Amino acid sequence: MYDLSDTILLQKIRIGCEKAFREVYDRYHVQMFYIAKKYIKDTTLAEDVVQDVFVKLWEKKHKLDHVQSLKGYLFTMVRNHVLNMIRDRKSDLISISGVSEKKLPAHNLTEENLQYSEYETILKRGISELSDRKREVFELRTKRGLTNAEVAELLQIHVRTVKTHYYNSSKFIRTYLKNHAGILTFLIVCLQAIFLKS
Repeated sequence: MYDLSDTILLQKIRIGCEKAFREVYDRYHVQMFYIAKKYIKDTTLAEDVVQDVFVKLWEKKHKLDHVQSLKGYLFTMVRNHVLNMIRDRKSDLISISGVSEKKLPAHNLTEENLQYSEYETILKRGISELSDRKREVFELRTKRGLTNAEVAELLQIHVRTVKTHYYNSSKFIRTYLKNHAGILTFLIVCLQAIFLKS
């Protein structure tokens, strides 16, 4: 389903299509994590945001008629969830947007900071194992937030090629993180639990 548009995927999710839901997860979960981590310098909390957003998306799948842009809807959900988390759990957060690790005294580094650093190292290692073109597409999509069309224009390649590279690289990175860091395993289990209940 990687070649389907967001509009078609959204229509399929509304009627309970699990494959469409998984495709949306594969397509956007990395970008959503990067958005969350810009505000919350904590790997576990950023993962919680992604998990909660996808759970809500599935639970409210029959109430998505008003959604015009799936990507915009997901990113807005991430932003709102992060803001609510910051408001409700200020004392639990290590830092928020505008507060970097460099501004923290060395003796205040916590386990969460170390986990975040470890996650970043593993993620970079996984990305480095991609082919040059896949790595380029993946980073343009996730770190710079470019659309498939924008990446295709920038790299002078076909949009379908961009979609294929991003799909395969995203799938590889998800598996790499799962195998090397245990990251996002909880989300896979959670999604399976949701499908079993539905």
